[in-house]
Amino acid sequence: MTSRVLALAASASLLLSGCALARLYHEPLPPEAEVLQARTDDGWNIALIHYRPAGPPTGLPVLLCHGISANGRNMDLDAQHSLARWFAARGREAFAMSLRGNGGSDYADEKAGRSPAYSMDTYATQDVPAALRKVREVTGAAQVDYVGHSMGGLIGYIYLARGGQGFHAATFLGSPTRFAWGRDLERRLRDAGGVLGGHLTTVDVPLLANVTAPIHGDVRTYADTVLYNPDNVPAPLWKKFMSTGVGSISGAVLQQFTLWLEKDAMVSADGAIDYYPALAKVTTPVLVVAGKLDRTAPVAGVKSGYDALGGPKRFFVAGEQNGFRYDYGHMDLVIGDRASVELWPRVLAFFEASR
Repeated sequence: MTSRVLALAASASLLLSGCALARLYHEPLPPEAEVLQARTDDGWNIALIHYRPAGPPTGLPVLLCHGISANGRNMDLDAQHSLARWFAARGREAFAMSLRGNGGSDYADEKAGRSPAYSMDTYATQDVPAALRKVREVTGAAQVDYVGHSMGGLIGYIYLARGGQGFHAATFLGSPTRFAWGRDLERRLRDAGGVLGGHLTTVDVPLLANVTAPIHGDVRTYADTVLYNPDNVPAPLWKKFMSTGVGSISGAVLQQFTLWLEKDAMVSADGAIDYYPALAKVTTPVLVVAGKLDRTAPVAGVKSGYDALGGPKRFFVAGEQNGFRYDYGHMDLVIGDRASVELWPRVLAFFEASR
């Protein structure tokens, strides 16, 4: 065999073994989870993991939206690390959505073809409205409480800035609206986004995550350093997330993020709309939360969204300074070991106080 053939065989063996090992960490959905489909106006089916409330409903349904390179399982990882199940256990009907291209959300008619050029604007104008229609259909509720993590919060900002209706109150976790802080991370993201977004329609992050499954959380990489605090997210939990909650990234989304980094502005994919000034007209109550140790979405970048909002609002930092056991990183906000006792009750309290 030639050296090239040997290299290809070794690569294939690594790929297969990595994917096989990833299945050891994958967390299946529980029997009570119901997977629904919401049709968008442009022909996509958006998957929602639905949990009925324990006992009589105590409030409005809750719609949960994940961040970039994730899927709906980001908000519903397992029994101890599921914001969706946590809300359901407290009387709220919960829906964890997967944005198009991830977590079972796909084009309804593959024979007709589909456009891969979907941006964050598309998520806000197509996917969120479709999810809201489905929630109304299932529950009869005219409004929802919304929780967005990272990009899910940015989509919430865009939705509200464009005059979107249907959010009774919203919480945005680790969602920055300013992006240029002179850090090496911004340069890395800008360079990677420009190269990948300009040449690929989709970045298959789950494949890479599965191949490297055996070392997740055990061998600290640059990505690990900026994504979570190991005091809050132990290695076995991180392996589970990387095998269950990771999603692909649209090249158009990467290009839009690159544009934001270049302009230090939250603008539409075509650059025509600056969403930041429009936030001053938002009247929906919004809770904005930053992780003290969040290197992906630094406190100042997250607080900038709070500063821009015009309606009832609240901001706090998840960290030791506010009674948390540890300072929170980016992913800690939704899968951290203590988020269910330290953070999520504050989100629920904000929703209850906004009634």
